[in-house]
Amino acid sequence: MALMVFGNPITKETLKGMPEYQNKITITRTDKAHVALKMKKETEARALEYMENLKKEKSDCDGGVITFGEIYNETGGTIRFSGQHDFSGKLAAESTYPGKIKNGQCGVFIHKETSGKTSGSCGAVVYSVKNKDGKAGHWMLSWSNPTNEDNKVFTEIIGPGHYKPNSNDPIWDRVHEELSKSGTTSASEWNGCESSMTSIPSNDMKNRVDVDATVTLATAKA
Repeated sequence: MALMVFGNPITKETLKGMPEYQNKITITRTDKAHVALKMKKETEARALEYMENLKKEKSDCDGGVITFGEIYNETGGTIRFSGQHDFSGKLAAESTYPGKIKNGQCGVFIHKETSGKTSGSCGAVVYSVKNKDGKAGHWMLSWSNPTNEDNKVFTEIIGPGHYKPNSNDPIWDRVHEELSKSGTTSASEWNGCESSMTSIPSNDMKNRVDVDATVTLATAKA
């Protein structure tokens, strides 16, 4: 299995080694999230390099739709995989949804059109998150990249237990409906946690779509 998480975790020990935090008695989730926010470009650059190399390897594919996804965590804690749902297509054989992504890390995944199908790449993945006070929630990110149609994303953060593991649960019909009404950007807020998503077609590769998702603490932006 290829490497699917990039960047060094930003922890309490990381901050203690920084001059501005050496004399701070209590280092909070917000502090760690704030540093992760500042390190985002550097960490995402490493993930982007990997994804760009992967695109070159797949440039001679059968032309089916491929979604290259990046998930960046700046919540001050670890986010953990909680579930997923395929509307059309599936994860590439060499890919996985990272089981956990620590604060300041960027996880990646590859979702592709099923061989022999023309319905594109459309799916969702759910991660457990915590706000600045440690209250648990679930972060859902979804994408729709149909063949020869507009690409879309939809994200949402809500309390635990909302997204059911049963693929036939009505919640997935609602997600798909919201996704169909969305556009190339989406955002959500829940108890001080904020998520954002963008979907951008690859300039140099037909039917290749880049999906970027970030979850953060609102207090980290102060």
